[in-house]
Amino acid sequence: MNLETVILGAGPAGTGALVWAARNGVLGDWLDAGVAVVEQSESLGGTMGRYALNADTLGGTFLECLDGPRCEPELVALRRDPATVALAGWRDRLPPLALAGRFLDRLGVALRAMFERHPRSLLLTATTARQIKLRQDGGVTVVIEQRGRRREISACSAVMALGGLQQAAWSEIEIAPGVHLGRWRRKMLESDTLLTRGGAALVARCFDGKREPRAVIIGGAHSAFSCAWLLLDHTPGVAFGSGGIRILHRKGLRIFYPSREAAVLDGYAFDEADVCPATGRVFRLAGLRGDGREICRRMRGLGGLEREDRVVAHAVAAFDRQELIRLLDSADVIVCATGYRLKTIPVLDADGTPIPLAPLPPSVDHTSRLLTANGGALENVLGVGLGSGFKPWGTMAGEASFTGQQNSLWLYQNGLGRSIHDTTRRYARRMLEPLYAHA
Repeated sequence: MNLETVILGAGPAGTGALVWAARNGVLGDWLDAGVAVVEQSESLGGTMGRYALNADTLGGTFLECLDGPRCEPELVALRRDPATVALAGWRDRLPPLALAGRFLDRLGVALRAMFERHPRSLLLTATTARQIKLRQDGGVTVVIEQRGRRREISACSAVMALGGLQQAAWSEIEIAPGVHLGRWRRKMLESDTLLTRGGAALVARCFDGKREPRAVIIGGAHSAFSCAWLLLDHTPGVAFGSGGIRILHRKGLRIFYPSREAAVLDGYAFDEADVCPATGRVFRLAGLRGDGREICRRMRGLGGLEREDRVVAHAVAAFDRQELIRLLDSADVIVCATGYRLKTIPVLDADGTPIPLAPLPPSVDHTSRLLTANGGALENVLGVGLGSGFKPWGTMAGEASFTGQQNSLWLYQNGLGRSIHDTTRRYARRMLEPLYAHA
């Protein structure tokens, strides 16, 4: 059976196109044409609930997927689910990720029910994708392993949504000329480890007996400031003094505001290039949100807040080499929040030769096609999710000043989800058209 597409991974990124289709009345046609989802865990929905943070997205944004113009009946029924009702209480606030994770799990159950109504499609949980092989006819063969047994799935295209990987090879990270993090590997900690449940207790042990605990966080995006929030307010038995937490960043720091008026009221400077023309939001894409946003506001004393001096942010370029080394030497813990790269599996060409993929973000082009190491793009293998390096464009774009990458639940279930649906369906029609013509 030749399916239209195989989606590898069933977290928010992998299911985003399915959710978009389910909201807009086109999922049934897609599933009747043949879609396979391959997920390593037993359930759909992802691992968002394992993080000890609040979301950086309002509860209402999670619930938007239930309000489409032509929702599948399972989405309509999900509106009455206890997890939905609980999340609705956070519609205008930032919900705990544990609650958001519960809702996404229930959304996964609804998607499973949709697949059961369309026998041509496959939902394979507790299954690992091992390899993608490009075929001479323009399709793909995906090698999967389930309960120790290997099999193959044939499709027109594949979508990798396997999650992001942090850079753990410390010696390869050079934060300034001649300053490699490998020198401090024994006190390095990934931000992903700190932010998961139990991470605060783990790092607290690193400060045992320290009268003046010191931490350095490397990075300037959401995860870096979320780490500062967790260390400052939620690390048991640890009391930081002035400057006890240092954040080292390379790019300028930006804060999200829901409107121009909110930014002005807070005393925050911006110009019109920083305002999303579609929504009126300030730094809609580039700005810090959630817990990290509040730490940054406290650090600057915005909105009349008492200035927080226990966390200090520095541009890496402000230090000379020896100053930077002394700062890292004096730290008890160094948290690496330098971002993610897209997790991938081997892709082989039609002759069985491995195709080198782009080693660092961006890993995809503007249509989410996976990039190769030589700068080309694989026509029928897409990538989506944390670390992909996707740059929003068209109706997905935000403020004119934004130049970075973007990943978000809203993006997966809206513009980017539609793009992946349309791209895979268009490729399948083009590939299968000769077969239909001779049928």
